[in-house]
Order: sequence, then structure tokens, then C-alpha cells
Amino acid sequence: YGASLTPLPPALSEEMEKDRFMRVRPGIIEKNVAKAVRFGGFEGGGYSGETNEVWVLTIVDYDYEDSSLDQFAVWEKMETQGPSPRARAYHSATLIHDRYLVIIGGMTQLGSCIEESVLDTKTWTWIDMELKCKGEPTGRHGHSVVWDKRRDRLVMFGGGSGTDLLRTGTDCNEVWELKMNGIVAIEEYRSPVRSQSSSVSDNEMMWEWSKIHKNTLPRRNHSMRMRSGDDSDSDDSAEGTNDSEIDLSPSESLCLGRCHNAMKISPDTILLMFGGGRPSTNGMLGYDLAKDTFLRPNVAGPLPVPRFTGVASFLETEGYILVHGGFNDATGGAVLDMNVLDLAPSLGRQFAGFPLDEDRQSQEAVSDEAARNGRYGADPRPGPRQMSALQRLLLAQMYEAQMNGL
Repeated sequence: YGASLTPLPPALSEEMEKDRFMRVRPGIIEKNVAKAVRFGGFEGGGYSGETNEVWVLTIVDYDYEDSSLDQFAVWEKMETQGPSPRARAYHSATLIHDRYLVIIGGMTQLGSCIEESVLDTKTWTWIDMELKCKGEPTGRHGHSVVWDKRRDRLVMFGGGSGTDLLRTGTDCNEVWELKMNGIVAIEEYRSPVRSQSSSVSDNEMMWEWSKIHKNTLPRRNHSMRMRSGDDSDSDDSAEGTNDSEIDLSPSESLCLGRCHNAMKISPDTILLMFGGGRPSTNGMLGYDLAKDTFLRPNVAGPLPVPRFTGVASFLETEGYILVHGGFNDATGGAVLDMNVLDLAPSLGRQFAGFPLDEDRQSQEAVSDEAARNGRYGADPRPGPRQMSALQRLLLAQMYEAQMNGL
């Protein structure tokens, strides 16, 4: 648990598997391959047994002339080269340039960390380039990181500190940027024939952290800190200039709390939703990468149950976001529902992926008072511990539709 799963681009997946998993059955029209890389996670109970293993999930489907479909999936442990990174969980794993997987932060048995590591997914080699960073945020987990390709940087949102998800540490609503200064120069930097005349200098390989938005959340406890420090107290970094452009309310700040969901829905727009351990939220925020400012999207329809640690997926071609599962701190139980967010309601379309529950009830929005005192105002209904027969049917149909669409 607490591992990351990052999809690889279709072109790279096809290239990796062009000569594998061939079927002898005649009549194959098309072979499709999808891959995802899993890193880290805890193997033991009580947030223990962190690992730095790398696994790859391969899903292959075959279309036949008779319109039938053949599918299978396989997990494979990758034997990586290079110096192994710190074992951790609840970190971020972001693919850049369709090749390099950048691991940032995470949780260990000792607390939160902020170590950066880079994995080359073409050679399965951890890059030993003595990565240098100017300035640095303190340890955090449950944060999110997106690649801002237009500005050649990674942008990190929120997260939390501590040795678990609920009892220790605190959330934060900081926003940081990591300027990579040309990671495409890595290959030249790593070249065994690199000499003093190389065009890649050590200064060019220095990545630079800068804080764009300060943390404005008050501390609610005084838990023991790890050596890497606590997120909310870091003031020794380069500061941005956008802190005064918008003041997030306490309830809005929960959208950046630990284990929130973050999705890039356009080259310059990020959606942040759910998240925050105490309490969890069902709110949503937007972020403009071009201006480095927060946005307040207009959201209509029944509000889902507040949660964190759930999963969310952006269906880019369809313009929908699917949200499933998570944990609700008010009930102390798992949330077992599925929700659909339509990003283009003005089209007046009907979601056809699976039947929708037309009798669903809207949940109470998390108030600023609830965010300040750490308690949700009312128990969610229906109780998230139980999954109704309709919910089980819809979930089964969704999984079937996903498998048929792979």
C-alpha cells in the first residue's frame, strides 16, 4: 500500500513488447499494449516495511476478425541498475519526456522525506548524476506533482508530514516548483566519454526548488518530527510572488492536504480535489500553471462523500473524471462508491460508460469551521462502510467496460 502506479506512453509500451506476448490464434487484426510502472510502498502493517522495488504491469489485448477480444495482464519485477533510491511510500512519481520517472518525497517508518530520484524507464537504470538542488522543501507525503512541460518544471502541491496518515503530522497547502534546467541533457551528462569540453556543466544539472505559495494552515498538533523537518515551518527557501493573489479558506486548503487527487486537464490547468486527513473534503480547486494562481471552478450536481486516499482518473478524450474509493475520517471507514465528474456539462450529453444512480443524495460540503476544528459537520449518508446492490452492479459494469476498452 502507498505505492505509485504511473502509466507509460503507448508508443514506449508498444516498442517494449513488439516481439512478446504473441498469440498463435489466427485472425488477429490488432495487438494493443498498455504498461504502468509501480514503485515503492509499504509491505508491513502499521506503516512499516517500506520498499524501493520497481514492478511493471503489462496489459495486452488482441482484436480478431470475428470481433472477439482476448486479454491478459502480467506483473513483472524489474531488475534495475544504478544506485537504489530511498525506500518509501505515499510519494509522487511523475513521468517526464516520455522516459524519465521522477520520484519525490514520501513516507518512511521515521517520517516524511523529500529525496528526489530519477529512473530511466528505457534502460531501467537509476540515474547516478549527483543530483543537486538549490533550496528544498521539507519532508512530505501524500502530495502531488505535475509536469509543466511548457515551462520545463515540476510543480508540487500540498501534502502532509508525519509517520502515518491520520494520527501524526499536519497538512499543508504550499505550492513549490522544481526547475529542471534541461533534463534532456542527462544522456550527455552520463556519457562515459564526457570530458571537460562537454557542453553540459554541473551548474546546468542543478535543479532549483522555489516556493510559489506559502503554507497558511495552522498547526493542530505537536507531533514528533523527522530530521527532514515539518512542511509548515520551512521558510528558508526562495519565495514566489503570488502569495497575496488569493487567500485559500480553511476548507479550500483541504484540497491540497495529504493524499488528495490532482489531474492535469489541459496544458495549463490542474484540478485538485478531495484530500486532507482531518477532516477529509469533497471540495475542489483549480490551478493555472501559466499565472501560478488558484482557480475556483463552478461545480454543480450532488456532492460526493468526503474522502482522501481515493483514486481518480481523467478520461482525456471523453472529458470525464472518475473517482472511486478512499477513506472517510468521520466514519473511520472505507468509501466504496464511484462518482463521475463531467468537465463539459454545456454539451448536454449523457455519460454512457455505465448506468448512473439517479437517486443519489448530495453530501454536506465541508465548512471552514469543520476544517479548522478537524471534524466533519455531519455523517455521510448512506454510510460509506456499506456498498449497495446498485453500487456493486455499477462497479462491476465499470470494470467490465474498462477491460473492454483497453
